[in-house]
Amino acid sequence: MSETNPPIEESAWYIVYTKPRAEKKLSELLKKYHLENYLPIRKERKKWTDRFKWVHVPILPSYIFVHIVFWRDKNKVLQLPGSHHFVFHKGQPATVSQDDLDILEEGLKKYADSLTVRPESVLEKGKMVRIISGPLQGKTMEILKVKNKTLVVLRIPGVETAFSYEIKVDDLAWEELLT
Repeated sequence: MSETNPPIEESAWYIVYTKPRAEKKLSELLKKYHLENYLPIRKERKKWTDRFKWVHVPILPSYIFVHIVFWRDKNKVLQLPGSHHFVFHKGQPATVSQDDLDILEEGLKKYADSLTVRPESVLEKGKMVRIISGPLQGKTMEILKVKNKTLVVLRIPGVETAFSYEIKVDDLAWEELLT
């Protein structure tokens, strides 16, 4: 698909790769220019030589999600200091569904202390399940069983990263999806 022949003009969530450690500044600039964005952040305790301090750290270094009409707004985003390029997947700009971002945000709110971020290639394939009770009710995810806990995995194509939350088995009920 060429830039001179854009697809249907609908807004979607796209992934922007940022310059190193520029995620928060870019997020503020995007807000200033009224471009909707999402930067998943969690609070971590960091040690300095003389003290400990709580800092807000992006869980996806060098990535930020923007909700734009790609062919109309991409240049506005790329011209901002801190942005580097859009992530492409299979020759197209990588998009993320609102549902995936909602799952990520919900998981950050409820399970931030057990969140681990690993490259997707490290994870084994598990079953696709629809969670039918608990805080993530109604969401479809991949699940891996680990001892007496369950590892729930959310994959975002294009970022080549998966998010996992450690949740007690008793807190979830699910039905296996046959695909």
